[in-house]
Amino acid sequence: MADITDPSGASLRLSNDERERAVAALQAHAAQGRLTDVEVQTRSASARSAVTRGDLAPLFADLPGGLQLDPHPAPQQPYTAQPGGNGSSYREPSSREPSSREPSSRWGLLAVSIIPFVSLILFFITGMVWGYQYSWLWFLLIPLVGAVTYGTDAGRRR
Repeated sequence: MADITDPSGASLRLSNDERERAVAALQAHAAQGRLTDVEVQTRSASARSAVTRGDLAPLFADLPGGLQLDPHPAPQQPYTAQPGGNGSSYREPSSREPSSREPSSRWGLLAVSIIPFVSLILFFITGMVWGYQYSWLWFLLIPLVGAVTYGTDAGRRR
């Protein structure tokens, strides 16, 4: 653990946990009578908006003990077990995994977007030509196109 007033780590960015620990430390100093309620509110707001460790240093400059933070925190990355594994092999989740369906999803989006307009045009054309008794059936194309477009890869989506 290193003190935040250490200039070697002043440019390191803060995590949300570090900001919350700083606020908790300020509240502890207030409970001991070192800070007034107004000072705690002001310093807590500054601590929550701090970006680097150097931004926190002035908040604890006049307080004994300061705030202790790990100088080089290990990044905590989530991991998931690979299917069929024995639990000992892990992989990091990726927000952009390659997908073989990427190009078709653009066409699917286009089809689902324009089919209501196509249905409306066909409704009026067939209604004027043959009557409106069965021309409403064109609107069934909307859920049909959606089911055909997005219903086949439901197992691959989250």
